[in-house]
Amino acid sequence: MNAMPHSNLMKHPRAMGLFALVVAVGVLAAIAFPAAAADTAIATDPAATSVATSAATSAAPESRAVTVATGIAQITGLAISPLLVLVAIGWSDYTALGTSAAAPLHANPWFLVPCSIVLALALLKKCASPAIPLPIRKLLDAGEYLEAKLAALIAAGVLLPTIISTMTAATGGTSNGASGDATISSATTAPLAEPVAHVAGFMDPSWMSSLLADTSVVHGVLLAVVIAAAIAIFVSVWITFHVIDALIVLSPFAIVDAALVALRGSILGVLALALLIHPFIALVFALPIIALSFLFAGWCIRLDLFACTVASDLLFARKPLLNRPRAFLARGDLGAPIRTMGHAESTPNGVRFTYHPLFVLPARTLEIPVSSRELVHGLVWPTLADNAQQKCVIAFPPRYRMAVDELAKKFDARIREGRLRTGVRRLREGLAALASVLRGESTAQV
Repeated sequence: MNAMPHSNLMKHPRAMGLFALVVAVGVLAAIAFPAAAADTAIATDPAATSVATSAATSAAPESRAVTVATGIAQITGLAISPLLVLVAIGWSDYTALGTSAAAPLHANPWFLVPCSIVLALALLKKCASPAIPLPIRKLLDAGEYLEAKLAALIAAGVLLPTIISTMTAATGGTSNGASGDATISSATTAPLAEPVAHVAGFMDPSWMSSLLADTSVVHGVLLAVVIAAAIAIFVSVWITFHVIDALIVLSPFAIVDAALVALRGSILGVLALALLIHPFIALVFALPIIALSFLFAGWCIRLDLFACTVASDLLFARKPLLNRPRAFLARGDLGAPIRTMGHAESTPNGVRFTYHPLFVLPARTLEIPVSSRELVHGLVWPTLADNAQQKCVIAFPPRYRMAVDELAKKFDARIREGRLRTGVRRLREGLAALASVLRGESTAQV
């Protein structure tokens, strides 16, 4: 029974996410498509065509719609695989710019070479994953999972300001922002084939000062909306596709890991191909990805927290605290979403689970009845189950594998070995028996 009722905010998180997505996309469309209509009017009106032709004798600017569509597709691709996209764009821009002084950070070899080495090691680990023993593979998966978080922070800090400045400049907010070869206005007038590096980079603070050069209210609102929408799109898409790294940490099967990696690579490949064909095609492909990411962001955050706890336990051998054990809900019908993180305590009638909604709201308590308690000693983490209903109740992090007896005593539960752990144990016993038989046969032959 819940200690306090659900609020409307907690009842409809997906509806709120979808509403926020519709508002963000609507604002971006309102910014982009009037420019597209103006371009069409110029193309059909002879007088306007003559004026536009005379004004475009020195340069042929992209339409704002194309620039915004390109920016949305780039943000989506960067969120799907941050390190891969960062390295790909970096080497592409380095090839186009060379070692010129105007090359931004993401096209600098001193930055690209370490990132490329890390990416190569990650790809090598993925290729060799089926041949790596399970305990070692899980440790490598945990390390790669934490590396993916760091790579996302670096990639977002290096490329996201560049993309946002390009999109904001395309809306007409600035005209002559940054100085030198790395000006924002040059990015809006450059054809699509030219590198993104023509925009000011993360290490050049002029990208923000140029955006703030126009002090009008309309420009300020426009700037805030574009930045907020770009960050929201990146965070939601990244947390959704980062679930693939989380599932790899939690999955004991190498074939599942390979299928998840292939799925992400396929989606990123199709998006890149669509962007090469036309930015509007890439936008049409990216919008469903963004919509689904907003809808499943809450579920993905909870799974990510669980995977982050598992990865940190595997890598750093954290010690278990038995006073108030850290736990996660194993089902979604217990009064809170599945994999909600909190603390578990034993009660005469079952388990008391305490957690903070949205991590910052006041604590809530769930009284979960468990008639027949059973602690399942799993291969990676233990789980408290209700033997009478044959359902799992709460899952404990891997750190509690080393304290299964104490945990079972605290919750007054009997211990049962998990199926996967039993299978691995029997496989080891069979291999050991086979090895002893082979040794016996070789001794008899001698």
